[in-house]
Amino acid sequence: MKRKKERINLQAGGFTLIELLIAMLLGAIVMAAVYATYLTQQKSYFAQNQVVEMQQNIRAAMLMLSRDVREAGCDPTQMSGAGFVTATAGQLRFTRDIAGHAVNPNQEDGDVLDPNEDIVFGFDPTVDANGDGIPDGTAAVNFCRRDVNGATPAVFQPIAENIERVEFRYIDENGAFIASPITSQVNLNSIRAVQVAMLARASQQDPKFSNGATYTAPSGTVWGPFNDGFRRRLSVTTIQSRNKGF
Repeated sequence: MKRKKERINLQAGGFTLIELLIAMLLGAIVMAAVYATYLTQQKSYFAQNQVVEMQQNIRAAMLMLSRDVREAGCDPTQMSGAGFVTATAGQLRFTRDIAGHAVNPNQEDGDVLDPNEDIVFGFDPTVDANGDGIPDGTAAVNFCRRDVNGATPAVFQPIAENIERVEFRYIDENGAFIASPITSQVNLNSIRAVQVAMLARASQQDPKFSNGATYTAPSGTVWGPFNDGFRRRLSVTTIQSRNKGF
């Protein structure tokens, strides 16, 4: 029995070596473009996350500040002597009579000795010894709230992380700024609003980002340049004390 001879069709279509190399090159170009797009999206995502983080920190601090400062000097009985106690560039303390009644604990009782009636805002003195609103070291720290009549000992409780600078300014009944620190009782009693400037920074440096910007507080104080890889946001708000002046 004879074996059938196999024939090779030399005219059959296929890829030449050059065509394969071209295809591989085009594939590599496409993959490089995809990877570059991915890296760009990752960088954008990282930057946006940092911005959102800073905004949330500032928003949390400003929300609590606004809520409490609006009640500074609340004294329905005209017996507690509630009002501003400390007013410096970096620390704010005030009292309010909002609780403690023997029958209804949520009703004022004529003093400011109950929890949440004597409030301090600022950096913990362990990181800002002179209370100027600038941490003594180079690190950003927690912005805090202290309830003087709260738990014993009354410690500074963080309400916002990674705050690098804070500035309080005080406005009187004529809309003029009062020079701080305010030490006289007359000037403390004349405070009608508090302007707050807060500089937040991201929790991590971005190795692809360089920050050489300066940030000017409402007083004209210039913060920076820091010349590092941290993103920062400056926020300013003015809070009216609704109970002062009545």
